Order: sequence, then C-alpha cells, then structure tokens
Amino acid sequence: MSLLGSSWPLIRPRSTSIVLAVQALSLALLATALAVAVARDHAAAVPVALVGLGLGWGLVRLLYRHSAWRFLVPLFLAAFAVRIAAAVAVDPLLVSTYKDVQYVGFLFEDDRAYDKIAWAVTRIWAGALPGIARSDEYLLNNYTYTMAGLYTLVGHDLLAAKFVNCFYGAMVSILAFSLGKEIAGVGAGRFAALASAFFPSMILWSVLNLKDMPVVLLIVACMAGTLRFARAPGLGVAAATLVAFVCLENLRLYAFFALGWLMPVTFFVANRAAWRRRLAVGVPFGLAVLSLVYMTNQSQWLGLRYLTPKRTEALDYSRGFGSGVAESGIELERIPRTEGGWQIQLVNAPKVLPYVLFAPFPWAARRPRELALIPEMLAWYAVLTLAVVGLVGCRRERWREMFMLVGYGGGMVLIFSLIEGNVGTIFRHRAMLMPPTFALAGLGLVWLRARWVGRQSEARFRASGAGLRGVIPTGSTELGARKSTPVI
Repeated sequence: MSLLGSSWPLIRPRSTSIVLAVQALSLALLATALAVAVARDHAAAVPVALVGLGLGWGLVRLLYRHSAWRFLVPLFLAAFAVRIAAAVAVDPLLVSTYKDVQYVGFLFEDDRAYDKIAWAVTRIWAGALPGIARSDEYLLNNYTYTMAGLYTLVGHDLLAAKFVNCFYGAMVSILAFSLGKEIAGVGAGRFAALASAFFPSMILWSVLNLKDMPVVLLIVACMAGTLRFARAPGLGVAAATLVAFVCLENLRLYAFFALGWLMPVTFFVANRAAWRRRLAVGVPFGLAVLSLVYMTNQSQWLGLRYLTPKRTEALDYSRGFGSGVAESGIELERIPRTEGGWQIQLVNAPKVLPYVLFAPFPWAARRPRELALIPEMLAWYAVLTLAVVGLVGCRRERWREMFMLVGYGGGMVLIFSLIEGNVGTIFRHRAMLMPPTFALAGLGLVWLRARWVGRQSEARFRASGAGLRGVIPTGSTELGARKSTPVI
C-alpha cells in the first residue's frame, strides 16, 4: 500500500455496515421530513423531493465507477436528507418584513423577490398577467424560469422550490469529489465532498429560495469538467462542460467572464500531450468557450470592459451605496470621482480584501446571529490553513492541476474586493469559493498524512536496522514523498 494509505476512516469508510447504516438513517430522516411537510400542507413538494432523490441516485450510479459511487451514493443520500430536513424545519421560522408586511419562509428580500417573479412568470404563461414590470426584468434568469416551470407543475409551493435547491446543494458535494480527485486523487476528493456536503453555510444556502447553490453547482461543474477534459479529452466531457458554462451566464456574470478566460488557459496548462496534439484539441475548445462569451455579451469585450476606469468607478460607487445602507457595511473612504476608477479602487479594495477572506470576524461578534457564525468561521480558517499547506507542499508536483483553482480563487477574491461592501453579502457569496478551497484543503490534508506516514515508516526502519528498502524515486506521484521515503 502506498503512503496515501487506503485505510482512513474519516474519508473512506470501508465497512459495508457503516454504508448501509448511513443510507438507512438518511432515508429515515428524509421520510420523517416529508411526513412533516405533508402535515403542514406542503404535499405538492413531496414529489419534487422524491424526483430529486431518484435523479441524484441515478446520476451518481451512471457517472461514477463502483469504487466511487460506493462512497458517493451514501454521501448524496445524507447530504440531500439533511438539507430536506433543514428546509422543512426552518421554513415556518423564517419571517422577513417588507413595507410592514411579514412574509413567512423568506430570510432576505432576494429570496422573496425570486419567488414573486417566478410566480408572476407562471401566471404570464397561463395568460393571467400581461407581463413583468420593467423594474423587475433584471430578476429574470435561469433560476427564476426554473422555479416558474416548477410552479406550473406543482402550484405555488415555496417549499417545493427549496427542495430543488436541496438537490442542487447535494449535487455540489458530488462534483466537489470530482474536483478534488482531479487535483490530488481520491483522498482529496472525499474530503472536498464531505466538506461541501456538511459545511454549515453550504447547507444554509441550499435551504433558501436563492440562486447561490445552482451558481456554485455550475461553477464546480465547469472547473471539474475542464480539468477532466484536460486530462482525458472527450467530446462528451467538453459538451457537458460547455452546457454548464453557458447556463452560468445570466446567474453570475462576473464568474462567467472569469471562467471564460480561465478554462481555455487551464487546458493548455494542465494537458500533458505533445504541443501539436495540445493545440489541435485546445484551440477548438478555447474558441468554443470564448465564442459563448462573445455571443451572450457582444458589447462587453469578453468581459474586459468591466476593467475600464469608468466601470471600476461605477463599481466602487455601487459598493459604497450598499455599504452605507447595510447593517454590516464596511467603512470605506469617499473619494472624489475625479480621481479615476482605478485610483479609487487602489484605496478601497485593499480594505475590503481581509473581509473577503476572513469576515465576519469572531472577535467582533456581538449579536446572536454573529455569535452563531463563530464555529463556522473557525472551521473556515482551518480550511484556509490546510489549503495553504497543500499549495506550498505540492507546488512543484501539482502546480498544473492547482492552476485553475488558484487562478479562480485569486480572481474571485479580487472581484469581491472590487465590488463588495457588505459583510453579509460577502459571507453569502463566499460559497462560490468554498468547493475549490475544500479541494485544496483536501490536498493539504493528504500531503500532511503522507508526510506523517513517511516519517513514521522511516523511523521504524531505522529502529529495526533493516535499512531503507524500496524507496520512492524522486519523480514519484505520491504526495509528500521524498527521495528516501520508503514505500509501505
């Protein structure tokens, strides 16, 4: 067995009884939650959950080999059941107020607005409304159209929409496994999958009527698909990746532009074929990606228009307005617009950067909602630490595989520093950074374990006087292995 070791109970349960117990408990939790939903007059939402359960199970069995789906099927069932149960539990407790009117089932104005627009689209399709108000047209996107289609089938049931998001959230953990596996093998993939499945905020954004989970799902699909295509080019992988990419366009435009540039470059970095073969495959793939960017946004110069001084100035003005009206707004300097967009951003963006990575700060928590976030933030700091360990420890062996995750993470942190001014929004949008960071953290965890096992083995060999037998050569693919590290 290699240094990576196959017996790691935390990330690779080997016992069939454990697997069966997890599945049985998950199904029991799911059945209980659905029974409660029926008792609360949400019977229309139950078929949605059952379809999601069957679809997720089928996709995992179809797309993954037995060695993978033996871990992924129980994980999907557990992640899906936890999300369904959480959605049912918190739904009556969520109350938002708008113009002195209370709305049950919503946490923000955004989730209430998405529900309102989706139901309006449903009524337009039925001929009951003439159209959408011009002021609400910006809310029309793939998510609200999906919810409108759902409401057409099952009626106006908010819990049904949340169940769809539960499915998206559970599937993120499956694709996070693929992402981690592409950069560092099964161990990193399993860590990324478990963290994506059960990290508190990943569950929270899955049980609300928000577009964040489909956005995260599509981003992870684009990244995992691009890395898989770079490793083993195939028409099916390319097509699926491009479909996920174009679906992201009207959900999170800046992420769409960032990936539009990153995906073609990643192929040429990560692919190890001869340059003639690399060009023959990579050029059509890159042209397809950039063509989609151009066709969907012909006036935006492939996204580069947002880097002009005028646009960066507008972004800062919008950020300043948001920080001024939000409870958790970041204090920023009011700089005269005559200074120019980039000069303004060079002053304010560095002030926002620490909030993007580390806020809300545990030591600044005062209100109950802030205090409740302290455990997650401490866990997030541990994840960031492991990610840094993985980057430093594997910078030579895995730099090609890590390039996309580092480029995406750095790019999104920069974008958030340019546009965000509200800690609450930063906390919510950080979900887009989490699965890639979990994958890097899994790499760091596997590297640390490999180092520890290697040193323990070396100490045992020296103590026994047996000498070093079967050393791993310098160019080994084993993470953390050194020239004199024994194979055990």
